[in-house]
Amino acid sequence: MQIKSVSAAYGAKPLESTAKSGRKAAPGKMAAVPSEQVEFSEASQNLQKLTEVVNSIPEVRIELVEEIKTKIKHNGYPLESNLYKAVEKLIKEQII
Repeated sequence: MQIKSVSAAYGAKPLESTAKSGRKAAPGKMAAVPSEQVEFSEASQNLQKLTEVVNSIPEVRIELVEEIKTKIKHNGYPLESNLYKAVEKLIKEQII
């Protein structure tokens, strides 16, 4: 018994690359595939820049925290007036 190739048995033909014009590619050469590009909107680019700036800012200013801790410890920091100002600012900026 002789076995023929599968493509010959079922009438299948190998896939050939074609250009957009519908012409067949030269034998042994693949047709050029257009490269894909992604473009980001201006809003997306601005958001990326803003994210980078925010990430570069330290979350806690250690020097300032230490200075205030020392002042509080030695009763040199007016808690009531500064606390009122801080809460007022948080409410004004709609943080709380």
